Amino acid sequence: MMRDYAEYSTLVLRIFFGIAFIIAGLDKVLSFSMAKGMFEGMFGAGLGGFMIILAIIIELLCGLALLLGLYTRIAAGILALMIVVAFIVTFKLGQAPHFVGILREISVMNTGGGNTAVNFAYFAALLSLVFSGSKVAALKPDSEF
Repeated sequence: MMRDYAEYSTLVLRIFFGIAFIIAGLDKVLSFSMAKGMFEGMFGAGLGGFMIILAIIIELLCGLALLLGLYTRIAAGILALMIVVAFIVTFKLGQAPHFVGILREISVMNTGGGNTAVNFAYFAALLSLVFSGSKVAALKPDSEF
Protein backbone atom coordinates (compact mmCIF):
# COMPACT_ATOMS: atom_id res chain seq x y z
CA MET A 1 0.00 0.00 0.00
CA MET A 2 2.76 2.45 0.89
CA ARG A 3 4.43 1.94 -2.50
CA ASP A 4 1.63 4.02 -3.99
CA TYR A 5 2.95 6.95 -1.99
CA ALA A 6 6.71 6.47 -2.46
CA GLU A 7 7.04 9.54 -4.69
CA TYR A 8 5.65 11.69 -1.90
CA SER A 9 8.92 11.24 -0.01
CA THR A 10 10.53 13.77 -2.34
CA LEU A 11 7.58 16.11 -1.81
CA VAL A 12 8.24 16.01 1.93
CA LEU A 13 11.95 16.75 1.39
CA ARG A 14 11.16 19.55 -1.07
CA ILE A 15 8.69 21.28 1.21
CA PHE A 16 10.84 20.91 4.32
CA PHE A 17 14.03 22.15 2.68
CA GLY A 18 12.25 24.83 0.69
CA ILE A 19 10.84 26.32 3.88
CA ALA A 20 14.12 25.81 5.78
CA PHE A 21 16.20 27.66 3.18
CA ILE A 22 13.66 30.46 2.76
CA ILE A 23 13.73 30.98 6.53
CA ALA A 24 17.55 30.91 6.51
CA GLY A 25 17.65 33.54 3.76
CA LEU A 26 15.06 35.75 5.46
CA ASP A 27 16.90 35.46 8.77
CA LYS A 28 20.06 36.75 7.09
CA VAL A 29 18.09 39.65 5.59
CA LEU A 30 16.41 40.58 8.89
CA SER A 31 19.65 40.37 10.88
CA PHE A 32 21.90 41.52 8.06
CA SER A 33 24.57 43.33 10.08
CA MET A 34 25.06 40.36 12.40
CA ALA A 35 25.12 37.88 9.51
CA LYS A 36 27.50 40.09 7.55
CA GLY A 37 29.84 40.22 10.54
CA MET A 38 29.75 36.43 10.81
CA PHE A 39 30.52 36.04 7.08
CA GLU A 40 33.32 38.61 7.29
CA GLY A 41 34.78 36.59 10.16
CA MET A 42 34.76 33.46 7.99
CA PHE A 43 35.71 34.93 4.61
CA GLY A 44 37.41 38.25 5.41
CA ALA A 45 36.09 41.80 5.18
CA GLY A 46 36.04 42.08 1.39
CA LEU A 47 34.74 38.65 0.45
CA GLY A 48 32.36 38.35 3.44
CA GLY A 49 30.04 41.10 2.15
CA PHE A 50 29.80 39.44 -1.25
CA MET A 51 29.30 35.96 0.22
CA ILE A 52 26.41 37.04 2.50
CA ILE A 53 24.55 38.57 -0.47
CA LEU A 54 25.23 35.45 -2.55
CA ALA A 55 24.04 33.19 0.29
CA ILE A 56 20.81 35.19 0.69
CA ILE A 57 20.05 35.06 -3.03
CA ILE A 58 20.79 31.34 -3.27
CA GLU A 59 18.79 30.45 -0.17
CA LEU A 60 15.74 32.48 -1.17
CA LEU A 61 15.63 31.54 -4.86
CA CYS A 62 16.56 27.88 -4.49
CA GLY A 63 14.35 27.51 -1.40
CA LEU A 64 11.41 28.92 -3.36
CA ALA A 65 12.23 26.65 -6.31
CA LEU A 66 12.18 23.61 -4.02
CA LEU A 67 8.96 24.69 -2.36
CA LEU A 68 7.24 25.12 -5.72
CA GLY A 69 8.86 22.13 -7.37
CA LEU A 70 10.57 24.21 -10.04
CA TYR A 71 13.83 22.73 -11.31
CA THR A 72 14.21 20.67 -8.16
CA ARG A 73 17.41 18.93 -9.23
CA ILE A 74 19.17 22.16 -10.15
CA ALA A 75 18.04 24.01 -7.00
CA ALA A 76 18.99 21.07 -4.76
CA GLY A 77 22.38 20.79 -6.50
CA ILE A 78 23.15 24.48 -5.95
CA LEU A 79 22.11 24.22 -2.30
CA ALA A 80 24.17 21.03 -1.85
CA LEU A 81 27.22 22.85 -3.19
CA MET A 82 26.52 25.70 -0.78
CA ILE A 83 26.34 23.16 2.06
CA VAL A 84 29.75 21.78 1.06
CA VAL A 85 31.18 25.30 1.33
CA ALA A 86 29.48 25.78 4.72
CA PHE A 87 30.80 22.41 5.87
CA ILE A 88 34.37 23.28 4.90
CA VAL A 89 34.25 26.77 6.38
CA THR A 90 32.60 25.85 9.68
CA PHE A 91 34.13 22.41 10.32
CA LYS A 92 36.07 22.14 13.55
CA LEU A 93 37.58 18.94 14.88
CA GLY A 94 37.11 19.84 18.52
CA GLN A 95 38.86 17.47 20.85
CA ALA A 96 38.39 14.27 18.84
CA PRO A 97 41.10 11.91 20.08
CA HIS A 98 40.96 9.48 17.14
CA PHE A 99 39.54 8.83 13.67
CA VAL A 100 36.25 7.40 14.99
CA GLY A 101 35.83 10.52 17.11
CA ILE A 102 36.28 12.65 13.99
CA LEU A 103 33.64 10.56 12.18
CA ARG A 104 31.30 11.00 15.16
CA GLU A 105 31.71 14.77 14.98
CA ILE A 106 31.00 14.78 11.25
CA SER A 107 28.00 12.46 11.17
CA VAL A 108 26.37 12.57 14.59
CA MET A 109 27.26 15.63 16.58
CA ASN A 110 30.00 18.18 16.53
CA THR A 111 31.32 19.12 19.92
CA GLY A 112 33.83 21.48 18.29
CA GLY A 113 31.31 24.28 17.81
CA GLY A 114 30.41 23.98 14.12
CA ASN A 115 27.28 22.66 12.48
CA THR A 116 28.86 19.71 10.74
CA ALA A 117 26.21 17.12 11.62
CA VAL A 118 23.42 19.41 10.39
CA ASN A 119 25.34 20.24 7.22
CA PHE A 120 26.02 16.53 6.68
CA ALA A 121 22.31 15.67 7.00
CA TYR A 122 21.24 18.57 4.76
CA PHE A 123 23.79 17.56 2.16
CA ALA A 124 22.55 13.95 2.11
CA ALA A 125 18.90 15.00 1.75
CA LEU A 126 19.70 17.54 -0.96
CA LEU A 127 21.68 14.90 -2.88
CA SER A 128 18.61 12.68 -2.66
CA LEU A 129 16.62 15.42 -4.42
CA VAL A 130 19.39 15.91 -6.99
CA PHE A 131 19.22 12.23 -7.93
CA SER A 132 15.47 11.74 -7.70
CA GLY A 133 13.98 15.09 -8.63
CA SER A 134 10.35 15.48 -7.68
CA LYS A 135 7.32 15.37 -9.89
CA VAL A 136 4.69 15.26 -7.16
CA ALA A 137 2.82 18.53 -6.68
CA ALA A 138 5.31 20.48 -8.76
CA LEU A 139 4.16 23.52 -10.70
CA LYS A 140 6.42 22.56 -13.58
CA PRO A 141 7.93 19.13 -14.27
CA ASP A 142 11.56 18.71 -13.31
CA SER A 143 14.22 18.94 -15.95
CA GLU A 144 15.41 15.50 -16.97
CA PHE A 145 19.17 15.53 -17.45
